[in-house]
Amino acid sequence: MRPRPGPVLLDSALAAVLAAASALLGADPGVGTPVQTKVVMIYGSEADWRLHIVFWWSASALLVAALLVRRRRPATAMGLAAAGVCAHLTGWPAVLFAPPLRPWSGLSRDLPLLPLDLVVLVVLYGLAGSAATRRPPLAVLIAAEAGLAVLALLQPLDAIRHDRLGPRKGEVLPDVWGALVQALSDAAVPALLLAIAWAAGDNARTRRVHLAVVEARAADLEREQEQRTALAVAAERGRITRELHDVIAHGLSVMVVQAQGAQAALHRHPERSEAALHNVIGTGRASLAEMRRLLGLVRAEARLAPQPGLAALPELIDRVRAGGRPVAFEITGEPATLPASIELSAYRIVQEALTNTLKHAEPGCSCSVGLHFGSDELRIRVHDTGASASPPVFGNGLRGIAERVTALGGTVRAGPAGQGGFEVATVLPLAAPA
Repeated sequence: MRPRPGPVLLDSALAAVLAAASALLGADPGVGTPVQTKVVMIYGSEADWRLHIVFWWSASALLVAALLVRRRRPATAMGLAAAGVCAHLTGWPAVLFAPPLRPWSGLSRDLPLLPLDLVVLVVLYGLAGSAATRRPPLAVLIAAEAGLAVLALLQPLDAIRHDRLGPRKGEVLPDVWGALVQALSDAAVPALLLAIAWAAGDNARTRRVHLAVVEARAADLEREQEQRTALAVAAERGRITRELHDVIAHGLSVMVVQAQGAQAALHRHPERSEAALHNVIGTGRASLAEMRRLLGLVRAEARLAPQPGLAALPELIDRVRAGGRPVAFEITGEPATLPASIELSAYRIVQEALTNTLKHAEPGCSCSVGLHFGSDELRIRVHDTGASASPPVFGNGLRGIAERVTALGGTVRAGPAGQGGFEVATVLPLAAPA
């Protein structure tokens, strides 16, 4: 992924500022200054000194390149920065072509840790902040600290090897130990800066990982909420579909039966035909009102109305009786207050069972509806005396009854009755399932 133009411009500006500050602080001092006179004495000639300046800026180019590529290739940038800093601290490879007249002198000692060398801190921060885990940046930090300690000890160890540091009379190697302690003290501040840069980058990485986890969790919760909403919509759609089927199937069945009765009595008993037509009109209007109520549930501006319950069963049975079908209605046991879901399901079960009787039972047969309230259950039995097919054909009506009863944790049986005819018998628990 290519970095955005803003961060690239920022890194370029930072590189330009650090390079200018390094030049102003002594990387290329002016001619005739005390600094020039000193370095010429160290190298023997101005040409050798200028050669070291060229190599110093060549190493600085590595630091600038590291700063420019640190966002795209942090590991490569760390390698370039480490090479540039090592070249500044050791003077290599310039010492191969123009070695100083005095050992361990030159730009590597006279110009230590100029602003451009701070690039290694920026690169280490970026490496620790962009890594997938903590181990690789930590290994880089340990290697950098170890390398810094080795570079700091090179001069005193070389002096010890050539016997330039030794004990005086009555002393136990004071110059040797003093040189070692002084070298490690000089390396303490850069080592501390490296550790701070790594810690800041690791903290940024930890916050980035935490933010990614939080965002992923939020996305999962949002997706789960969408799934729950979709399931709820599908369940509600199925419920409304069952309600519409029960309303329309019952209303149309009653209307068809009454219209057939009106047609049969049109010439012999006109008054019966008129009453049957009035019943057709009333049933049709009631079915249309119930259908509008159900369809209104899917509209935001719908006005809610009470759903039918057991109290509406007498009116339902009267409509069936008005269609010419004798219906007996009986309630046994002690009626109890039921949850709305059980009230609605009980009403729909009776409605659908009576609709099946109107559609499939022979004309002239009778029907009975019985409700029995037990201590913890409600038994519903709808039985007609007409001939029944065996086994019964489970259409949308009986399937809807089975779905309602299963959702409430009850049982259902639909088929030929023992004393003849067809019956639908259900058992509903009085407590709605959680």
